[in-house]
Amino acid sequence: MQQEQISVNLRPHWRYFIVGMAALAYCVSLAGVAWTTALGDTLSSIALLGLGVAVSGLTVAQLPVTTPWGGKRLPRVWRRLRVLALATSGAVYLALILGSLVTNIGGLWACTTWPFCAPAGDRATIALIHRGVAATATVLVVLLALWTLRVHDQPAPRKVARWTIGLIIAQNLAGLLMVLTAHGDVNIPLQYARLAHFAVGAITWSLTIALATLVVRVPPLLTSKAATATRTARQPSLLMDYVSLTKPRVITLLIFTTLAAMFITPAGLPSLSILFWTMLGGWLMPAGAQAINCYFDSDIDAKMGRTSRRPIPSGRIPAWHALVLGVALGVLAFAVLAYFVNPLTAWVALAGYIYYAVIYTIVLKRHSVHNIVIGGGAGAIPPLVGWAAVTNTLTWPSLLLFAVIFFWTPPHFWALALIRRKDYANAGVPMLPVVAGDAETKRQILIYTVITLVTSLLLTLFGIMGVAYLIMAAALGLLFVAYVVRMMGNDTNATRWALYRFSLLYLFLLFVAMMVDRLIFW
Repeated sequence: MQQEQISVNLRPHWRYFIVGMAALAYCVSLAGVAWTTALGDTLSSIALLGLGVAVSGLTVAQLPVTTPWGGKRLPRVWRRLRVLALATSGAVYLALILGSLVTNIGGLWACTTWPFCAPAGDRATIALIHRGVAATATVLVVLLALWTLRVHDQPAPRKVARWTIGLIIAQNLAGLLMVLTAHGDVNIPLQYARLAHFAVGAITWSLTIALATLVVRVPPLLTSKAATATRTARQPSLLMDYVSLTKPRVITLLIFTTLAAMFITPAGLPSLSILFWTMLGGWLMPAGAQAINCYFDSDIDAKMGRTSRRPIPSGRIPAWHALVLGVALGVLAFAVLAYFVNPLTAWVALAGYIYYAVIYTIVLKRHSVHNIVIGGGAGAIPPLVGWAAVTNTLTWPSLLLFAVIFFWTPPHFWALALIRRKDYANAGVPMLPVVAGDAETKRQILIYTVITLVTSLLLTLFGIMGVAYLIMAAALGLLFVAYVVRMMGNDTNATRWALYRFSLLYLFLLFVAMMVDRLIFW
């Protein structure tokens, strides 16, 4: 790929001018917030836009940037990173504008509970929309920053990425402070809390723009084969090795189903205390089960390319450390849930722990072709934990949530098993593609996907969810089936990966649809 060095050298007085314009835009945006009128909102939005342009220009002026030249297509990683940068910038800007609007119309007083409130009127609805956009912006900012840290070796993008993560966390805390002030839990003038929230938000906006500009202008590390080899050779820290034993990326999605279940029960919105302790215990319990899994599967992990670099097979951590960690996390999680939530929640979570660590890992995984079908029940436990935490009961609606994830698990994992069939064969694990072949596996994936779609619609048919959820669930389910049909008609690694990745997105969006239906449309 031909490359050309592009250097932007501005005279010092022009740089001072840009800095001055950025400072002026920042001050004007704060003044607009203090002026709680429609004109103030307009002034703030224009000033923030000017602040973003000034920061972007100053960022470009500071760095000589190497970019692909000569009409060549950009590397896929860089293209995707650029799209994410633009989406993140737009989400942060929209969140700030909506926040100013919420305060201007008095939406804060109509929604003084956190993170959700009953949408009683337009003001509260707009406040909920703002919080949803703000949450989305937070996720995008963190994702952009982490991805930047992963693929960049240059100091400027990495430094800005770290600061951006810290500022977005501070911004969310400032927003929580404003809600607590409006509710009367914190005794400070609301106007001070509001200005603090927007001031931190404007700084976060500036850093987001700086990071997005760097991402757009600076090639990532992956564009250089030599740099990629250097990055691959780096060893993770000991702390990250221990964290990896809990497989945080694996359990994050299922923990989200715990959160969603807590907001859709007939008991109403959970208290902050119940929410915090349930999420803490609900995270620790499956984390412990995953560590137990790493202990028992260390021998077969060493035979599979995907897992051979894990801490135990690679010799970086003794196997017994995973066993001790898994037991300790399970005991701690049970104590937290039993004491701070209720005993039923603790026992349900413990059942999921035993289900995964013993029934799936020890009994089923190495000995039965039905390992994923039966073992999938372990991943379906988290929504039961959330339901039990709020209601202190387990009713048939919660069992429907269990059934949705139970039937979703086989097509999700079999899509990955099709991709990694040789690995499973080498390790002697009787996954369905190894035992029955690809054709039968694809047929079973279609069957279970259709069952998942039908089961998800039962939530509305039995009166648990509303029509809005029914429409969203039907659309997501039909799209899920379409991905399966496409993979069956054009069976390549690309279509298999596409199915696997969409199955993750499907489950996330399905539970988002439940929360949206209950919190907004009901």
